[in-house]
Amino acid sequence: MFEAITYRNAIGPGPLIDIGALAEGLIFYGRVVIAANSATLQDLLTRIPPFILLSLLRDGRLEIHYMEDTTAVSTDTFSNGRSIHGLIRFSSPDHAMEKIGPQKFRAAAGASSQAKIGASQFTRLLKPLSHSGFDQESLLQTFSEGDTIQNAVKALIHEVAPGFASPADFRFKVERERNGYFSVDTNINFSSLNKIYHQIVPPEHSTITDAYILALVQGAYLASFLAASLNTEVAVHPIEKVVQASAIESVVRRYSQSQLQIESFTDLTLSGSHAIREAVNSGAVPFASVVKLLDSADKFRHWLHKQPADANLVRAYYQETIKDSWVEKLPGKSMRWGIFTSIGLGIDALGAGGLGTATGVAVSAIDSFLADKLVAGWKPHQFVERDLKTLFDPVAKGNK
Repeated sequence: MFEAITYRNAIGPGPLIDIGALAEGLIFYGRVVIAANSATLQDLLTRIPPFILLSLLRDGRLEIHYMEDTTAVSTDTFSNGRSIHGLIRFSSPDHAMEKIGPQKFRAAAGASSQAKIGASQFTRLLKPLSHSGFDQESLLQTFSEGDTIQNAVKALIHEVAPGFASPADFRFKVERERNGYFSVDTNINFSSLNKIYHQIVPPEHSTITDAYILALVQGAYLASFLAASLNTEVAVHPIEKVVQASAIESVVRRYSQSQLQIESFTDLTLSGSHAIREAVNSGAVPFASVVKLLDSADKFRHWLHKQPADANLVRAYYQETIKDSWVEKLPGKSMRWGIFTSIGLGIDALGAGGLGTATGVAVSAIDSFLADKLVAGWKPHQFVERDLKTLFDPVAKGNK
């Protein structure tokens, strides 16, 4: 459980990397990876202090894999208005890792000699990654399978422009041309579609065309490539989740299951399913404070990794907390639940209702008596109650 995760550039406008989600990942996952390009590095170094980011790389808590090339959809339009497309992969010497790494670090850290040394160390810690193993020919073959691409595109449009009414005879077909090129036959009214789309996403960010749709679909398939290349889960955008191709179903499912587990757990322990990422994204908790927390999170993270993949995290947390304690020896399950409920954890939240949520449960801290008297040895609640809650729970912080 929670072995490894990869974050990559977001699809819509705004920050490329959700640093609140990144902070959450650093607490819960044993291995955290960012698949980056030059824009990603600039975004990270702008919002995370450069030497904090460097320390995460140096300590092995974070990996940044720098993409040496880029995938895209090219378009050539003829004088008669007809367009043909191609799936391409390209690179630029101006965006080589050895050039971009020190450039972006020094721009964020300044011109001091310390910044120069830091830039050199930062660049050495970046790991190269290319798309050479990403089979675009197979992807083009998938594009040519009528029902597969048509259903994916229809669902994708509904996600990015939910108010758009697709025609009853919706059509989006990819037709192979010579030399690896292809054309698109569609009856989508792109003018009407973009009027709705641009109410959410500004025109300067993107405009929906048949090529842009295929670029989004290709990006969704890249999730499976990154999952295989980096041996991690991949944090997928909601737009990508609707691309229900068999190649990425398992990747999406693993990430979705992990997110449900984290949401249930943080809802229980921090009184909010997104308490960590919201606190970091709002600036209420500086990213540097999360980094200071990571040492004390090591045992908790190690405990997470030992849980079976299909484990209910909330229930496992309860069972581990009372393990080898006098509570475990109490007669009857309801009595044990009662003791746990009296310190703020509700029976409904801890396993009576499927995966487990904290709906309607007033969660309070497991006090020092439980930590020091009730159980022997290290237990996961000791990190949650003493460190995690102190940093992220507004009530706990107010009582300090």
